[in-house]
Amino acid sequence: MSSPANPHDALLRALLDDPRHAATLLREQLPPALAARLSDAAPTLEDGSFIDEHLKGTTSDRLYRVALDDGRPAFLYVLLEHKSQPDPRTPLQLLSYMVRIWDRHVGQDAARVRRLPPIVPLVLYHGRSRWSVPVSVVDCLDADDDLRDLLRDFRYEVRDLGHCPPDALSEAPAVRAVLRALATLGRTGDASLDVLVEIVAELPDGSLLERQVVRYILHVARTLTAEDWRAVAARARPDREASMVSLAAQEWMAQGRAEGEKLGEARGEARGEARGEARGEMRAMRQALRRTLTLRFGPLPDDVATRLDSLPPDALDSAFDRAVTAPDLAAVFQDPLSH
Repeated sequence: MSSPANPHDALLRALLDDPRHAATLLREQLPPALAARLSDAAPTLEDGSFIDEHLKGTTSDRLYRVALDDGRPAFLYVLLEHKSQPDPRTPLQLLSYMVRIWDRHVGQDAARVRRLPPIVPLVLYHGRSRWSVPVSVVDCLDADDDLRDLLRDFRYEVRDLGHCPPDALSEAPAVRAVLRALATLGRTGDASLDVLVEIVAELPDGSLLERQVVRYILHVARTLTAEDWRAVAARARPDREASMVSLAAQEWMAQGRAEGEKLGEARGEARGEARGEARGEMRAMRQALRRTLTLRFGPLPDDVATRLDSLPPDALDSAFDRAVTAPDLAAVFQDPLSH
């Protein structure tokens, strides 16, 4: 399992790609007057992205087709801003994306231009600074107030997640947990254990979303240790502490992180699988041990690499144990009975 190129994007996409969670988020984040115009039908996720290629690393989007209360169609366009600072070009970018959406809707039928479905843009932002960019292209124009009042307005809504109280993020626990994870870890790369406990406790028990949020926490939290995570698991999921720790072990191993305690947990998972599997699994375990030793001690000398490849299963298992705390390579391959 490879680490996501943009964990913030991966987490928010996991929420928005679920029609039920997306419906909740969109209704809660839009102004009440706009939300009241939506029908009870769930939003339909449309294919495709409209953002510029050079912005894909810090921005992504989702387009939904919805029905209004009078039966007419509309679009909800969600822009996910993962930049640490507000982008002053956002009004222009949104306007260009809306034009692309309408252009695709019209296609070859020019008559449809006269009946364009309305587009409601929504920006979800979780950067460090408060959002300070005008919410309309009209507000960017070099014109006096009287002239601006005569111009048509393209406004969008901003929900600055990082500056909302947790209870104001959402009434739905799962949606609130995802948004809170973004609002805290997404801005600073860290969160208190109390906050992590509250986030994990609100996730659907044993769900895919729970796994995705846990993966996000482990990937983004810079100072989180194995003891920290055990404490979070014990408080948030006391009945599933072991499985939550196991999940962390698998994720840390996939990320290639070499901290001793984390790799110790990952070692336990790899060892359990290796005992019950055939030669292919043993090969995977040797590769994992090689990766662990390389991360701790640097490139392996040829004689060490050769010795590792020749270790029998029982010795390989013991070497994995010692790889976590051994002071040097020699100690990894020492026979503990010789002492």
